Amino acid sequence: MHRIIFPALLTLATASSSAVADNYHCVSLAYPPLIQQDASGPAHGLAVDVVRAVFARLGHDMTVEVMPWARSLTMVRLGQRDCVFTIFRTPEREQFLDFSHESIIPQLIYFYARKDSGVAFNGDLGALAGRRIGTVMKVNYGEKFDAARERFTVQEVATLEQNFRKLVLGRVDLVPSNVYTATYTLANMHDAAVDAEVVQLPVPLENVASHIAFAKNRQLTALRDQFDKELKAYVASGAYRHLLNQYRIAITPEMARFLDNN
Repeated sequence: MHRIIFPALLTLATASSSAVADNYHCVSLAYPPLIQQDASGPAHGLAVDVVRAVFARLGHDMTVEVMPWARSLTMVRLGQRDCVFTIFRTPEREQFLDFSHESIIPQLIYFYARKDSGVAFNGDLGALAGRRIGTVMKVNYGEKFDAARERFTVQEVATLEQNFRKLVLGRVDLVPSNVYTATYTLANMHDAAVDAEVVQLPVPLENVASHIAFAKNRQLTALRDQFDKELKAYVASGAYRHLLNQYRIAITPEMARFLDNN
């Protein structure tokens, strides 16, 4: 009797165990419309929806905590969380993170200036030497900006909204930002002075791939590889394009190339 029941119970336990999805814990910063969180609800936004959908296709659950960017990076560096997004690849970050090979979303970085300030950008960062640049703490703006950073007077604050207000007040000359978050932030500030004074300079600073990255000391490289494969399938399915329409994000030539390459 026992010899028959025990294997059956073992089989049942194994089946139940394999049916339970793993739950991964990610961190990010408030980066609307890509990542945002209302006071009483879970994180949401284009990037959150993409990452959550890919995890679901892999049979996993995931949570996202939105917090200051410096704290997010510290938590994944210490292995206190599994993953972080959206994040630009840098040599420093590669020391403690395994980056996805696939990009979650291409991010076009532009400079924003005061209307009639006389500040121009033609693609040559050297011409901006000595300018006061308002950045967000620990946010990366691509390799070109990093290489030229010492030429500027960089002033860091906690949020992009603070930088736009400093720009209007004349405390900084330029503010870099990805176009999605800048457009969203400017539209939701509801500030007549900001609307009247802040303009996007026409030449982009850089088109940067942004990723999900997994904490190295959590040993999740196999999950990273599975995520890459499933993300490509998700984009190819047309679901990604549907989300762009849902969030009213324009399909720029750069975005069209991203969609066509998956």
